[in-house]
Amino acid sequence: MSKEEKKERADFTIKEMGLQDAINTRIGGWGVKGISGGQKRRVSICIEIITRPRLLFLDEPTSGLDSAASYYVMKRIATLDHKDGIERTIITSIHQPSTEVFQLFHNLCLLSSGRTVYFGPASAACE
Repeated sequence: MSKEEKKERADFTIKEMGLQDAINTRIGGWGVKGISGGQKRRVSICIEIITRPRLLFLDEPTSGLDSAASYYVMKRIATLDHKDGIERTIITSIHQPSTEVFQLFHNLCLLSSGRTVYFGPASAACE
């Protein structure tokens, strides 16, 4: 991949996660204010998706985000399953997703006390 292609992919991924307004802002750290917590969460997701992996594990990608930001991030993640004509498997753990976020799921593995209580289409779990 050429340097130009890498830059294009990085720019596209940044826009895909809605971070274009923070592109020249430092992330921040101890005692240094930088981007917001929600933006930091999206940067960490960008780092994982920039290589366009076929299998993606995301642990609590919406943790610390408000409901609107959670939906925005999950909507972007949900569109990755078929980007570039490549099918991807995306596995994510989420506690208490909103109805809107839940509707983005294709399949569901519901656990209770560490045991599987349901595995199948997310739409059928509501019945």
